[in-house]
Amino acid sequence: MGERFKLRRLSVALFVILLCSLFLLIGTGTVIGSYPGYSHLTYTLLTPVTFDAKWTTPDEWSDTTLTTFGNTSNAIFRSKWELASLDPIAVNQYIIVEILNDNTNDSGDYWQFCFDGDESGGTAPQSGDLRIDIMGHTNLTAYAGSGTGWTSASAPTAFQWNNSLNTSPTSGTNHWICEIKIEKVNFGIGADYWLRIAYYDASNAAAGVQAWPQTSRDVPNDWGDIPYSSTTIPEGLSFGVVVLLSSVAVIIGSYYLRKRPKATVLTPARI
Repeated sequence: MGERFKLRRLSVALFVILLCSLFLLIGTGTVIGSYPGYSHLTYTLLTPVTFDAKWTTPDEWSDTTLTTFGNTSNAIFRSKWELASLDPIAVNQYIIVEILNDNTNDSGDYWQFCFDGDESGGTAPQSGDLRIDIMGHTNLTAYAGSGTGWTSASAPTAFQWNNSLNTSPTSGTNHWICEIKIEKVNFGIGADYWLRIAYYDASNAAAGVQAWPQTSRDVPNDWGDIPYSSTTIPEGLSFGVVVLLSSVAVIIGSYYLRKRPKATVLTPARI
């Protein structure tokens, strides 16, 4: 009788975990109000990232989905995530962006990343939204949403970046590559978040700003969705590991809701 009771309790526990997993997996494919047609699924890390602004090995970024963007599709980005620690909870998001037709180093070049960490949307940047500009491949400037626009903010330590001119399995011609590492909890983005990526090549000014989506940096409603998967690509994890990761995601989501940091706002920015 005691063994049967234990088995029943175990079955109930597994059912709860599986139910949580199901909701998470359903949420993975759901776009809630972001720009239609723009969704990039980020998978669990299979190959570790060496943070050196290049493909350190031919398979370093092969465990990711490739998304092209820009008017001529000469830009691509990939992403993946990892649970770096449970105590304290640390989840790393990795992004690589490659500009395949740019091999010039101009002071007017820039990379731009806009984040809506809680998917609150809006027709103007809201409190908690963050924008990162990297000018001339050397200088980072951060901005926080004010409800009506962007204001200057302190550079977040949870955001790291590195860029270089290099070749890759994507293109054997020298081109700009930027690697990003974000510690999601301290940066303030949830498991699923909205993102806009943009770049500008000053030596090709006629092309203008190329972005994913090709929308305004000032309208979070028009940014793309970044859902996540608890499995790896191309090889799926075992059922048990998927359940474990999904359960961990519940914990991380709960922790994130309790601890959502706000950027330190400095002086008003000219936009």
